[in-house]
Amino acid sequence: MTTGQKYVLVGYDGSPAAKKATQWAAAEAVRRHAELRLVHVLGLPMVSSPMGFAVPIETEPLRAAAKRLLREVVEELHAEHPGLTVRVGAEFGGTAPTLLQEATNAQLAVVGSRGLGEFRDLVSGSVSAHVATHATCPVVVVPAQWEPGGRGEVAVGIDGSATSTAAVDFAFEQAQARNLPLTAVMAWHDPVRTGPGDLLPLVYDLDALEQESAAVLAEAVAGHAEKYPDVTVRRELVRGHADDVLIDAARSAELLVVGSRGRGAFRGLLLGSTSRSLVHYAPCPVAVVR
Repeated sequence: MTTGQKYVLVGYDGSPAAKKATQWAAAEAVRRHAELRLVHVLGLPMVSSPMGFAVPIETEPLRAAAKRLLREVVEELHAEHPGLTVRVGAEFGGTAPTLLQEATNAQLAVVGSRGLGEFRDLVSGSVSAHVATHATCPVVVVPAQWEPGGRGEVAVGIDGSATSTAAVDFAFEQAQARNLPLTAVMAWHDPVRTGPGDLLPLVYDLDALEQESAAVLAEAVAGHAEKYPDVTVRRELVRGHADDVLIDAARSAELLVVGSRGRGAFRGLLLGSTSRSLVHYAPCPVAVVR
């Protein structure tokens, strides 16, 4: 795993999902021999004046309350991981800009799938899309129902794109660090329209499409055996839609890894229905790699 001075970042707001994300992030920071950076983002509070203008209210009590919240979770983390260095921050501002700024120097950013306030739509709304598509590091979304202990493997979604390649590298690192097998999953299906003016072939060979997809899948994991000799790799080519195939793969995975932008059925992974379905229903943490 990558080590060094960079930290693992986690957004925290006190919600159950954020607590799960913090647990996951802390364990990951220990694996990476990195610091954990715990950030609580506060929207700048405003009230209406008698003249009808919005004016800020006193912020120090809010910041103090946030710091108390952070101290409580830090105590819990130190009880679980005595040697872990945890640094906290309570910042006023927009959630997405704050997390993106913090992620600039992070190895990894971690968020819960459901939160409070601005964090509530962190995954399904504009904040999540902004963070996941613009963060300079991988982003992991941890579902509220996640429990430590793992499910037995790391799974990675393959589509042959450049970000798919980056996702494979990340997945191998995770599998090696966790001493788990890796399953490379690729969905294939009949040709579909991917944009305006895109014409479908009148005749196509399903066997040829399957063979082409199998070749892409094999190529995606080729060359990693020398660097990761202890990682057992299984390839899984499944006919179906990407979201369904990946959610099925997540049921037996400790971590599901995908690229932030793909092609074909994966092209809109973060901004379209596939991503929403994945982060809503995947039973394991999902890592999005640029």
